[in-house]
Order: sequence, then C-alpha cells, then structure tokens
Amino acid sequence: MIQQRIKPDVVTYNSIIDGLCKASEIDKAKVVLRQMVDSGVRPDIVTYNSIIDGLCKARAMDKAEGVLRQMVDNGVRPDTVTYNSLIHGYSTSGQSEEVARLLEEMKTQGIMWDVFTCNSFMDYLWKTRRIKEAAELFYSMVEKGHKPDVVSYAIMLHGYATEGSLVDMNDFREQMVRDGVVPSQSVYTILIGAYAKCGKMDAAMLVFEDMLKHGVNPNEVTYLIVIAAFCRMGRMDDAMDKFSEMIDMGVPHDTCVYECMIKGYFRQGDLVKANELFTEMKNKDIRRRPQKGSGGTYYV
Repeated sequence: MIQQRIKPDVVTYNSIIDGLCKASEIDKAKVVLRQMVDSGVRPDIVTYNSIIDGLCKARAMDKAEGVLRQMVDNGVRPDTVTYNSLIHGYSTSGQSEEVARLLEEMKTQGIMWDVFTCNSFMDYLWKTRRIKEAAELFYSMVEKGHKPDVVSYAIMLHGYATEGSLVDMNDFREQMVRDGVVPSQSVYTILIGAYAKCGKMDAAMLVFEDMLKHGVNPNEVTYLIVIAAFCRMGRMDDAMDKFSEMIDMGVPHDTCVYECMIKGYFRQGDLVKANELFTEMKNKDIRRRPQKGSGGTYYV
C-alpha cells in the first residue's frame, strides 16, 4: 500500500513561522513563507502578522512596511494586530510621527482600536505635550468599551510626573487605587522618580516602602533614581544604604550607579570614599550596560 504524503496546510505553516519569529529567526521565517507560497498554500492574516511583528521587534521597520505592502497587494486586509505591531515598533524607535500616521490610517480604514492602540496614542499625545487630549482619550476609553489597564495609568502618571504636576499625579494615583488597578514596577518607579526630582525624599521613600510591602521588587532604575537624589542632596549615608541594599539584593548595576556615588563623595570632599568606590568598580570590572531601547518609554 502506497502511503500518501500529507501536505502542510496554512495552520501548520503559520505555527512554524510564528515559532521562528518568536525565536528572532526572521530570515528563516521568510524562507518558510516562500516555501508556503511555492507549495500553493495562500498566506493569511496570521502569517503576515507573525512576520510583521517579528520585524518590528527587531526594529526592521522598512522591512515590516514592505511585508505590509505585500500583504495588501495579495488581498489580505491588515487588522488591529497588524497596526499595533507597527505602532509599537515605531514607538520604541522614537518615531512619533510614524505612530501618528499609522493611527490616522487606522481611523481612515475603519480598523478598530483596542487598549494597546489607545495607550500608544496617549503616549504619543504626552510626548507632543497635548496633555488635555491625552486626558480626554483616557476618560473616553471606558465609553468606547476599553477598560484602561496598568499601562494606561502608567502613561498618564508618567506624563504628569514629567510635567511636574504632582497634584494631578497624586489624584490619578488615588483613582488608580479606587479602580482596583494593581501598580506595576514601572508605576512605582514613576512615582518615586517624580518625588525624588522635586527633592521630596520622604514621600519617595514612602512609595519605595509601599512597593516592597506589596511584593514588587525595585529594579536598577528605581535604585539609581533614589541613590542619585540622595547624592544630589548630600545625604551620602542614605545613598550608601541604598547602594549596599541594591548590591545585597542582587539587582544588576553598572558604572552609572558607581559614578553617581563617586561624584556624590567628591562633592562632599570625601576623596577617600570616592577613590575606594572607583577602585572597587575597576576591580569588579563593572561596565556600562546596554540600554533596553532608544526613544521608547517603558511602562511594564
């Protein structure tokens, strides 16, 4: 009996392509796409979305736009997922004008927004200092059937913090609590940073303690904000307490936090402590860590 060879279908190909894209093997995924087309299996929205998302995460935005054009040319209409991937790619690359273009395209084509889309637009509005519009969009989300998530609140809090509007920031924080939204690490860091920037370290440390009480661990950014603020204020004992705590907790640290401490001791005229930390940094071969992104704001 001759065994018939089973031909892969679109679901099988999509599963392979999605796996390769998630593993950042975009070139291999595109090879599978060509094999898919050559075998007579037509790519669908899932196929294209996987590849576009992979390219966007790799910051290959020109290639992602190329796949989008190919997708449209082949009669597959982009959806919310398609645009969200592109918006996220441009947003994390700091290209706000492209984010605005895509959001307008979605409106023109009648493609529904979801919470992610609303958050992206709010972030864009804050970055272009359109504060009133950002607030209006936030409050309109519920009316449109989109429940704001922790990222929505983080964007608003970060906006008010950046503007130095602590009263509005605190009001929004209280609303977040009333709405039952659990603060993330980024939300706590935003609040701590806002207070620290204004020299309100008692308020900053209350938030820091609340963060620990709720089982949310500070990261390297949180610690650096607190340490830098104490150093600016000349409170080097407090700075050293947090610096030691950071190391004891196993939080990743690079030259930034060491340089902050060294400059703090230099300003105090304590050259001995400054040189001790400089020597420690060299002996441990502490180096500057690569940044997670350029131009993007990280809320989660």
